[in-house]
Formats: sequence, C-alpha cells, structure tokens
Amino acid sequence: MNIRPTIRSQKTHSKRVIDHAVTPTVSIILILFLVVALAGIIYALIFGLASSVEKTAYVATDVNIVNITPGIQAIEVMHRNGDVMYYENQSPDAQYEVRFIIDSGDSSSVVQTDPSLLSTGSIWSPGKKVIIFKRIDGYYLTDDISLIANPEAFPPGPVGIRVIDNTHDQLIAYKGTGNIGGTLTPTTEPITEPTTPPTTEPTTEPTTVPTTPTISPTPTPPPSQSCINCPLGESFSVAFTTEIIGPRTIRFKDASSPQPNIRAWTFGDGGSDTGEIVVHTYSTSGPYKITLTVKKNNSPCTCTLTQWITVS
Repeated sequence: MNIRPTIRSQKTHSKRVIDHAVTPTVSIILILFLVVALAGIIYALIFGLASSVEKTAYVATDVNIVNITPGIQAIEVMHRNGDVMYYENQSPDAQYEVRFIIDSGDSSSVVQTDPSLLSTGSIWSPGKKVIIFKRIDGYYLTDDISLIANPEAFPPGPVGIRVIDNTHDQLIAYKGTGNIGGTLTPTTEPITEPTTPPTTEPTTEPTTVPTTPTISPTPTPPPSQSCINCPLGESFSVAFTTEIIGPRTIRFKDASSPQPNIRAWTFGDGGSDTGEIVVHTYSTSGPYKITLTVKKNNSPCTCTLTQWITVS
C-alpha cells in the first residue's frame, strides 16, 4: 500500500493551520505597537506644548507715586491681573519669582525683599498692592505702609519700575511713573506783580544787536554699575557695544566679563529685550538711558549697568 500521498496531505494541512494561527498574533502585536507609539506622540505634543507656554509668567501692573510722610514719596505697584508670583527669595521652590528693579536718576537698583516687611505672606497675587520705598542702604518692598521705618527721599527726577520673572529672567512689565519730587507744595509764596506802573521812563533801545547765546549740551552722566547678592569673586564687569545699522536703529551686543547666560535690556523709551545681541529702533532722536542686567543660572549674583547713548 502507498501511504506517501496521505503524509503529504497531513503536512500541507498542518502548515495551513500554523499560518492561520500566526497571522492574527502578528496583527495584534502590530496594533498594540501602533497604539503605544500614537499615545507617546500625543503625550509629547500635549506636555511639550504646555511646558513651552508656561516658561514666563504674565502680569499686568499699575504704578503710582504716593506720599508716605511729608516730603517723602514712594512707588505703589498694583498686580492688576495675571499669574500669582512669589516675592524674590521668599520661597525655595517657587515656580514664578518676581523681582522689582528701580530705574531712578542715573542708576538702577534691585528692590530688596525682607519678610518682616511683608505682612500678608510671600505671594503677590492679582489685586494686591506693594510699596517700594528708600532707606539709606537701598530700596525695600512692603505690603503695609505702617511697617515703613526710616524712609528717605528718592533722587528727584524720572523714575521707572521693571518687574522681572526672576525664575526665567524675563521682563514681564515696565512702567515709567513720571517724576519723583515734582508734586511737592512750594514753601514760599509767589511774588505778586506790582499794582502801579513804573514812574521812570523806559530806557532807549541799544544800538547794537545782541549776540545769540550759545547753549551748552547737558553733560551725559557716566556709566554706572551695581551688583547684589554677589559672593567674593563672582560679580560681573558689565559692558556692551553698539553699532548703527539703520536710521535710528542700533545693534546692542553684551560684552560683559565673565560671560553671563541671562541678560535683560531696557532701551530708555519703554522698549525691552533679552539676549546677547539685540536690535532696537527708536522713533525719535535724542539721549536714551540703556540698562543691561546680567546673571548666570543657579546663581544669586546679579549686576546691572546703566549707560546713556545719543541717537541721531
């Protein structure tokens, strides 16, 4: 009896059974792989976008000059709306940490935060006001005017406030508040005009034409630098260079030493920027006060340079 055809038939049948069993298994594995890969892509898109959006806080402010004692003025800053911020150095794990910088006269100074002057805690939230006042050793922040002691007058003249998200070293608000010392009541009475006309005859006109006086330009203040929270040997020598690249358009380049990796610029006309090389265009000619604030990541040392330039 010939049994070979029967053996071949059995082998063929077994192969078909194996093929039918393998195909669904491979399909299931491929489907699971695609589901996991798609979930990973969606996770990366969602959380990657969220992290890029949350890099810098959003804050809108109102700023006013207020009288705290006769002849002594201060700056009131109101958090109108936006993100909740921690005052600088008041929370070790703050997501957003706010720093205030005073631009007054010819210098810029970082406002110091003292827990004893913050009666309502360490958080600056929408609707909350703070007051910046001056002492002999610098500028301080408080949320209660009754806690102010030994205040001094601001240097008279223009003053502005920069609000910086110190966690990411980003300028989030800038307000020029006008002139400090410009609203005080004069101490002397104005001189009244005489009620009777003069009895003497007017003098004759001179026969020579007077020469036009020469107006001397206002001297430009020299550059000034200030540093805070800098251990010995960790401060910066802050400097920058300028290059004219168009009508009233200037390219600024940081030239500080040692080289920082965080920089914040203001250009004296309300504009601001960050980066090693920045370009700014002025709408009108004239003198402008430039400030450059530099620091390094994970270091409390911060230095600010104030320098005037003339745009023609």
